[in-house]
Amino acid sequence: MSIYIRFKIKNIDWCKIVVKLYSEILSKEIEIPDRPEKIVSLAPAITETLYLIGAGDRVVGVSFFCNKPPEVSKKPRVGAYLNVNYNLLEKLNPDLLLVTTGAQRDRINELETKGYKVYPIPLPVNIYGILDNVMITGIIANEQEKARELAFNLTEKILKLKDILKGIRIYYEIDLGGPVSVGSHSYIGDAFKFMGLSHAFEKERVPYVINPDPNYIINYNPDIIVYEQKMNENATVEKYIKNLEKRNIKDIDAIKKKKIVIMEYDSLAHYGPSFFDAAMRLAERIKNLI
Repeated sequence: MSIYIRFKIKNIDWCKIVVKLYSEILSKEIEIPDRPEKIVSLAPAITETLYLIGAGDRVVGVSFFCNKPPEVSKKPRVGAYLNVNYNLLEKLNPDLLLVTTGAQRDRINELETKGYKVYPIPLPVNIYGILDNVMITGIIANEQEKARELAFNLTEKILKLKDILKGIRIYYEIDLGGPVSVGSHSYIGDAFKFMGLSHAFEKERVPYVINPDPNYIINYNPDIIVYEQKMNENATVEKYIKNLEKRNIKDIDAIKKKKIVIMEYDSLAHYGPSFFDAAMRLAERIKNLI
């Protein structure tokens, strides 16, 4: 990290400290303010982290999907994962934009071309990546000590999850415009294994399994099915069973015995700090079924 001071030529009132932080994702240094005062976050996990490390008052804009903590509802909505409202962004005039990777990588060059300072924070592939992202966000926002304290607190929550559901077989599904499960290259799948669970596609070296094979799920015959509902969905066990049967997923123990856990929208899919609270809720709900 290098630091230098930029002086205004006229009307010098103060010196603005600027830092260069190296981005492994972009393979280059990114010049940002030492303490960004107008931050736009285009990822829910990043937004939640900024609030929890005391930088929420410096967030001037968020994505349509940012809903944690509740206070974020008052912030202007700048865009989604794949699009940005540039008219609004221009009015907000942020000194830093924070994005994630995956689908948002294509937005980075577009935003930089328009003159914005953009720093990408990676999509985690395991539960420890969530802690890494807390620290990265803290360094960027110049809230390192609060970020470290948050990471320590999350570590205590993680330890409570170790082998909490050992030996139970699950099938996890989320609706992302169609049924999607998770493989081994995912923070969700990694959390399942940490909790002692086996999950249907744990040997698949991918983050997500799109349109999972019904026959594979039937042959796997999970003890519990976990369904994370989509936005504004009012899912019930009965409704979800009908959905599965339409896809010829039936005659398995979890369906016959109605051992199905319905998770809230953006609970396990959310890789911010509250992910570990969602994992504990999942554990409690599964325990109530076994």
